[in-house]
Amino acid sequence: MTKILKKNFSELLVAVDWQDLLLQGRLYEFESLLFDKIMSLYNSIAGHFIGQISEHSKFHQVQRNKANNLGLKKLETRTASVQLRTGKTIKYESLYAKQKPFNYSGSRHMSHVHWDIMKGASPIYASITCLLSVICPSFEMSKSILRLLGIQTSCSKVRDVALALGQRCLDERSHIQIDQDESLVGKKVQIAIDGGRTLTREYTDEFTKKGNEKFDAKWREPKMFVITTLDKDGKRDKDNLPLYDCTFGDDEMMELLKKNLIKLQIDKADKVQITADGAPWIWNRVTPMLLSLGVKMDKITETLDYYHAAEHLHELRDYIPKEGRETVFEKLKDCLWKGNIKRLGTLLQKNIPDLDLEDFRPYQYFQKNNHRIDYQYLRMHGSPCGSGVIESAIRRIINLRFKSPSSFWYPDNVEKLILMRAIALSGRWKIMLKNLFQNMAS
Repeated sequence: MTKILKKNFSELLVAVDWQDLLLQGRLYEFESLLFDKIMSLYNSIAGHFIGQISEHSKFHQVQRNKANNLGLKKLETRTASVQLRTGKTIKYESLYAKQKPFNYSGSRHMSHVHWDIMKGASPIYASITCLLSVICPSFEMSKSILRLLGIQTSCSKVRDVALALGQRCLDERSHIQIDQDESLVGKKVQIAIDGGRTLTREYTDEFTKKGNEKFDAKWREPKMFVITTLDKDGKRDKDNLPLYDCTFGDDEMMELLKKNLIKLQIDKADKVQITADGAPWIWNRVTPMLLSLGVKMDKITETLDYYHAAEHLHELRDYIPKEGRETVFEKLKDCLWKGNIKRLGTLLQKNIPDLDLEDFRPYQYFQKNNHRIDYQYLRMHGSPCGSGVIESAIRRIINLRFKSPSSFWYPDNVEKLILMRAIALSGRWKIMLKNLFQNMAS
């Protein structure tokens, strides 16, 4: 090891006149060359230790133990490889299982299992690659940025590694984003729920004249939730990270939400506010679920998103006669803001000829959500009136990456990538890495 450091350091000093570069104002070249040299040193050190440990008898025993625990048999020595965070591929000797159980789908290289190598990528290489693939607008762009960082890769490699890490997180998604000591104990909590849209592809087993397989492009609605904490003014508490997650299917989303809330000890929260639009599938499930988890009814507040309610109020506007319409509509808005739905109905009956409120569907929306509408009271008591937190999440996580009309996603793949983008944009990437790699290793 000492020889490697001395050799690389001596080469570093004599290969380039570093002082001359700075004297000439060539800081760009200085930084570029220095970074390349350090990357080379990183590769040399990593290659030295990986090659050394691969020949160690203790490491052979570790691999045999792994194989035994997984039911893998008939071990033999084969050449394996790993792509480091620099993009450099290191080859070494590893034990390989020629025989595996029927339901086993992992790597047969025991070193890959032991070191959490996915698709030949080290954990840090997988992290960087996956992060860029969900932050950038395309796999192609993430490949270009990796190459700008000096990491050689391909578009298919980026895609495969991102999906592999996404699958790992998907398998453990009920706790992968939550820090070990994190909880909602004594906090004011907001749970917001809504759905996004993404185009998916499903192959039909039919082919075009050119031999390409046909597929149906269908819009599907990923269901998303946000768990966040609020300060005394009803704004997001910036000292605590929000938690985003999303999946297809009402039942699946509710089960996922439940598991996260249990992990976060929602039963010990000070207050819990649910904000959503008027979708019955949300209101019929969330409050009963919270009660089943031990949250007291007097701590739960249901809030119909003000902006959705205001949109429905505008639907009533056209029913009002033109003469005096604006005056009446202002009164209706005041009723909505104060949560006075009875007064709202009285005004409608008074100003719309021959109106039967019981059969008037636009009014039934407000009547059904009567107990969820009192925005003036909510503002006075430091609670949000809208679900802006979920609207923002859907736009940033789903719409800006997965809603393009020219992109058709496999449902299984897009769910993995939405999860990874949610983790990235919520600021929970390091927590995810710690849960996935460090905790597992310990």
